[in-house]
Amino acid sequence: MRLTKKQIEKQFPPIINGTYKKDNPNKDIGYQKWEVVKIYEVEVRYEIVAKTKAEAEELLEKEEKINLEEVDAYGATCRETITGKHISDLSGDEPTTWEKVEECIPTEDEDDENDWTPFINYDEANWSTRSFEWLKNEDGTNIEKK
Repeated sequence: MRLTKKQIEKQFPPIINGTYKKDNPNKDIGYQKWEVVKIYEVEVRYEIVAKTKAEAEELLEKEEKINLEEVDAYGATCRETITGKHISDLSGDEPTTWEKVEECIPTEDEDDENDWTPFINYDEANWSTRSFEWLKNEDGTNIEKK
């Protein structure tokens, strides 16, 4: 059976303005990961994946437990996760520290059918630890690139 041009474009959308599938991106793109150190009588280190820092804080509030067991749970979706483990016993009233450590971003690709023209591929996601590649602020808004 031969495919029509519309069927081919639906199956393989064209690259538009240097992007691929920007209107229908991979669902992982935009999630951010924070390393959170919150000190109780014990220190617990969490790794939280969520769309915004506010969502990460909600997940932390919902799942944080003052005990020596490990935390391994999900948020509203299976992409929102929280894991934590006991680090060391401490005492005092130290503050909670937040550090964004990763963000899920679209990949950079090249179009082999058009002289290897570079484009941003929103269909494939990649976790990046390099802050200069991140696209989102902690509140989920876009970072303005200069």
